[in-house]
Amino acid sequence: MESGKHRTQISLERWQYQMLLDLSRTTRKSLSAIVRDLVEEKLTKTVSSRKKDSLHGILGLSSGDGASVAREHDDYLYGRRR
Repeated sequence: MESGKHRTQISLERWQYQMLLDLSRTTRKSLSAIVRDLVEEKLTKTVSSRKKDSLHGILGLSSGDGASVAREHDDYLYGRRR
C-alpha cells in the first residue's frame, strides 16, 4: 500500500510523545514508522467497522417474496394505518 509518503507535522501531548519514544527504543523502530503503523492500524479498523455497519449487512434479512413491498412500502416502514 506504499505508493509514496507525504511529510506532515503533528503536535502530541507530552505523555504521548514519551510513550512513542519508549516504544521506539524497545522496538528499535523510528518514531515515524511507529506513528505510520498506529495510523494504519486505526484506519484499517475504522474502514472495517464501517463496512460491518453499512446497510449492505442487512440484505436478505427479510422473509417473503417482496411482491407487495413496492406497492405498500409506507406500511412496511411506518406500520399499517388504522
